[in-house]
Amino acid sequence: MENLDNKGSIEAFSQNWAKRKESYYTHWTRSEPMNQIQLAFRNHWTLFSECMENPSFNGGKRVLEIGCGRGSLSCYFSDAGFDCTLADLSPKVLEIAQSIFMEHHLNAKFEEADVCDLPFEDKSFDVLFSIGLMEHFEEIEKALSEQVRVLDEGGLFLSYIVPKYEDNVQKDFNWINDILKGYQEQNEQVVAKEEVFRSDYGSERYLKVLRNLPLKGLRASGVYPLPMISHSIDFPFSLMPEQSELALVKRYQEMLDNRRKETGQHPWLCDEGFGQAFLIWGFKS
Repeated sequence: MENLDNKGSIEAFSQNWAKRKESYYTHWTRSEPMNQIQLAFRNHWTLFSECMENPSFNGGKRVLEIGCGRGSLSCYFSDAGFDCTLADLSPKVLEIAQSIFMEHHLNAKFEEADVCDLPFEDKSFDVLFSIGLMEHFEEIEKALSEQVRVLDEGGLFLSYIVPKYEDNVQKDFNWINDILKGYQEQNEQVVAKEEVFRSDYGSERYLKVLRNLPLKGLRASGVYPLPMISHSIDFPFSLMPEQSELALVKRYQEMLDNRRKETGQHPWLCDEGFGQAFLIWGFKS
């Protein structure tokens, strides 16, 4: 399998995108979230929006999503009036993202691009983010420096990273997913997913590199303090039946509301190692 520090497991990613109906889901919605992944992306968006309220942010509207996949979070930016560019190394992925944006009458530009050699001028963007990208790199220095290079002064850098966790919030719920997987296999064919490299690096590995780049106000936190419930929680995520998802969303929203009251901060934030992922953010100096 080709490693993502050298163009990545692009073939594995492309095969996963191409052969699964889940690839064409959009996890963006203007209405209330209808499933757990829409709920997750809504919380990504509201958390990122809070980051943009920081006085260090330049307030600009030029946004780049690196490793965009289907572009669910970019849908939020586009719908809010940002000038969005979506970049990915896979033409198949960009085709899917473009079809989703067209279907929902959202505007964006789409670029086939390698994060280690971005085809953009210095200071081209005011917000740069990725969702589930950097954990697929063994060597991270070039990818991070390229992202910071194309960010303008006062621009916001956001990297949402999903390492290979063995002991996070998910561990107490794997038995439920095992039951669902067995039931699913009895009732319909389950399409196998290609294995893709994923590191187990924590935030400190990335912060060590980012501290040597022109960024200020660097912070890191665990995020996504909820279990994922499905017969297949791997990429691309497979949803449960509609009523099951709605019931889960209702319960999860109650839990998040309680977290907000208890912590006084955005409920998506949590201790690193407990949540499904962690977020690193800072501003171009």
